[in-house]
Amino acid sequence: MLRQGPAAEPGGAPAWLLFLCSEHSDELPGWPGTVADTEDPLTLSCGAALDYRTTEQVLQSHADLWLTPLTGVDPATHAGAWPETLGQAHRLLTARLAKADGEGETLNSLTMMLRMAAEYAEAGNLYQTTGPLGYGETLSPASCSRSCLVHPECTDCSWCCSSSCCMAAAPRV
Repeated sequence: MLRQGPAAEPGGAPAWLLFLCSEHSDELPGWPGTVADTEDPLTLSCGAALDYRTTEQVLQSHADLWLTPLTGVDPATHAGAWPETLGQAHRLLTARLAKADGEGETLNSLTMMLRMAAEYAEAGNLYQTTGPLGYGETLSPASCSRSCLVHPECTDCSWCCSSSCCMAAAPRV
């Protein structure tokens, strides 16, 4: 399956293309972009992405889709300064990880990915931040239906992440 993002410019080509197998495409019904049928079998592997957006657009997309819902850190609060935004998000997840006594594989992995992204941003390489943020997106319960990081018994993040009990409902900082 081919999922394509909105046009980069009005009337233009899609801003991004994502190749997914049927199973993964079906698991992302709320994800942005539309499914496009193709007559030819896709030759790229599941998960391959072609992204034509600017680095700033990609970073803002990560913030909108999962980073802000998960951490409450809003880039607008930091005037769009990505080193500060990513650093604050990393500090929040580090605190949550410490509070959980280092438990939680997903929380540990997300914290590590945000640390990497924050370090790249601090060094001035915003493009390099998109790699760990991409991995973070696949791990984040704010962008999927995997278990909540706060309540392991929760398996429906569409409920949990919109409720006040989930860390995804954190106030924006």
